[in-house]
This record gives sequence, C-alpha cells and structure tokens, in this order.
Amino acid sequence: MNTTNTSVGLRVSLGEDARVSVTHDASAPWTLRAHTAPAPIAGWCVLELTRKAATLDLLTAQESQEFGLILSKVSAAVREATKCERTYVTCFAEAYRQVHAHIAPRHESDARTQGWAVADMYRQVQSGSTAPADQTAHEKTFQLITQLLSV
Repeated sequence: MNTTNTSVGLRVSLGEDARVSVTHDASAPWTLRAHTAPAPIAGWCVLELTRKAATLDLLTAQESQEFGLILSKVSAAVREATKCERTYVTCFAEAYRQVHAHIAPRHESDARTQGWAVADMYRQVQSGSTAPADQTAHEKTFQLITQLLSV
C-alpha cells in the first residue's frame, strides 16, 4: 500500500515576514498536490484554492496576494527539487472549473518541456501515447518540494 503523501495544505502569513507554511490540515485555504498519475514530468504540481471559486477575478484581495506568494515559493522549491532551469505556470480552469494552477518544471535539456510543447506532452501522456514520469520518482520529488517549502 502506498503511504506517500501526495497532497498538503498551505497557509500563508503576509507582511514583512511573509511565508508559506505546510500543514496536513484539510481546512487549509490552499492545497498543493503532486499531479495525479500519470504525471507528465516528475515534480509537476497543482496548487488549488480550497474554497470554491471558478476564476481568478473571484479571489479576495488576500487570496490574490497569497496566490502570488505561494506560486513564487512553490516555483523556487520545484526548481531546487528538480534542478530545472525554470518553471511554467498555467491556469485555465476549463475542464475543472476551480481556481488552480499547474506548476511544471522546464528542463533546458528536454525539448518536450519547451513552450507549448509541454502542453502537447501533457496531452500525449494523458492519452497514453507517451510514457509518463516514473510515479515513485514523482512522489519522492513532491516530498522534497514540500520539505523545501517547510524550511
């Protein structure tokens, strides 16, 4: 049985000492999870607002500030954990109409992660025509990302 946590709650403290705190409290305002299997790339995460809101313009002022801070902190953790050069963030809320953002590692050495090619790879993995990331490696990478957020 897999006992790896692939989802954590996030709380934010704004102000001069702004920080993101990892919690296992289901009532946390934000949830960060490892992309569900099949994941296109190890380290691909999804950040989701816990309360229901379909579009970014429905966020409160505080949620908007938290969203920006969390994206910055998660992107840094993904870069460190995966050794990627950049991260891509997408937020469509089309198939799943809830405020959420995908944070994907962009590796210079992997052309499949360049620009919109990452969206093509995503669709290919979801359709089964391209092999996904190794699930165990993906889960371990997510654990490292959450550890880095906890520092």
